[in-house]
Amino acid sequence: MHTRPVKAYKMNEDFKVLPKIMYMGEYDDDDNLINVYDASKEKLTKIMGTYQWILDSTGEIFFIEDDFSYLKN
Repeated sequence: MHTRPVKAYKMNEDFKVLPKIMYMGEYDDDDNLINVYDASKEKLTKIMGTYQWILDSTGEIFFIEDDFSYLKN
């Protein structure tokens, strides 16, 4: 397993206007995203069948996508 940044966008908000939030994603050996953690290391829960994850403590739902900016370094 390995970790790398992912982009998180709050659902029901305009993705182009609001800044993205950087979270950490945990990936398995086949490069599948299996866990997402916020800045305080709270684990988000995947909403099955979607690209959405929920932060249980607040009920906020996020769209998660890979962040490939780390490849530019």
